[in-house]
Amino acid sequence: MAQLIVAAMFASIVGILVIAFLGVALARTGKKVTARTTLLAGVLTALLIFMTLAIVNSYTIVQAGSVAVVKRFGEVVAVFEPGLSWKAPFIDQTVVYRTQEIVYETSDNPDASKADYTDYQVDTATSDGQQITARYTVRFRIKPQEATNIVNNLGTEQDVVEKLVKQDSRVWVRTLLRNYSASQLYSGDIREAQEAIATQLSNDFEKEGVELAFFGLRQIGFTDDYKQAVENKQIEAENVTTRKHQAEQAKYEKQRAITQAEAEAEKQRLERIGIAQGEAESIKLKAQADAEATLLKAKAQAQANELLAQSLTPALINWQAVLQWSGQYPTVYTPNGGQQMILPGDLFSAPAPTPAP
Repeated sequence: MAQLIVAAMFASIVGILVIAFLGVALARTGKKVTARTTLLAGVLTALLIFMTLAIVNSYTIVQAGSVAVVKRFGEVVAVFEPGLSWKAPFIDQTVVYRTQEIVYETSDNPDASKADYTDYQVDTATSDGQQITARYTVRFRIKPQEATNIVNNLGTEQDVVEKLVKQDSRVWVRTLLRNYSASQLYSGDIREAQEAIATQLSNDFEKEGVELAFFGLRQIGFTDDYKQAVENKQIEAENVTTRKHQAEQAKYEKQRAITQAEAEAEKQRLERIGIAQGEAESIKLKAQADAEATLLKAKAQAQANELLAQSLTPALINWQAVLQWSGQYPTVYTPNGGQQMILPGDLFSAPAPTPAP
């Protein structure tokens, strides 16, 4: 309605200006002109301008990823999908909502953020009283089928962010982080807290026709004093761990030395056993070889003796005795102290034949 009044006033002003301009211009030229003529020209000009504005205001183009809610005298009469749509000029008003994901983000420097809507980080405290700051991101989208309820209950997209996304997210972040200790949040294990906040926001958004696409705690900030205390504690813990590792290393080195010494002793024992076994085996083999050699030698001597015995005859024996005689007669002592020579005939005579049994 306001647009209709503005358009009518603008057209009327332009028409009046046209009437005045024509009257002055014609008066300077000396031409006679009637008031009816100038008035008609002004009215036609005003009507032309008003009609032009009406035509321009009779359609709207809804971009992809958006919907437009049409209100007439404050009442929702239609919802336009993306594309070209016609509406009553000056009477119908449209409220455009993006149905794509919209990003709301908190940080310590909102001006540097590229999110759709930015805000400052949230201050709160942990369950053990440590002061912290929370930086988080909310991604959400407006459901097209809920656009009518949203325009009636919340307002524009800016109102949705301000009344719902901003208010609820800051409240739940500030409240639910108080359920966790500083050590839990400092260690980076914030998934449980993040899921708890996301659950609450999802329920709140669903009631208003908004869908939560993502909630994430990007960073939890701690005071410098707490960071220093944690660092000192971590250093002490690392020192304890280092000393423990050193003790375990010393224990390992000791055990390794004992094991090495036992292995060396076992090696020497096995070597001694091996040497002794080798020497025993060598002695055994040598004894066996000597015995076999002696046996072979004895067998050879026996065979030689047998062959020699077979070859000896009384004549050969006498002949060998003659060859070995030095020319001296052997003598023997008699019981009377005298001597008696043994004549060669006694030595070289053939032995008496052995009587037959």
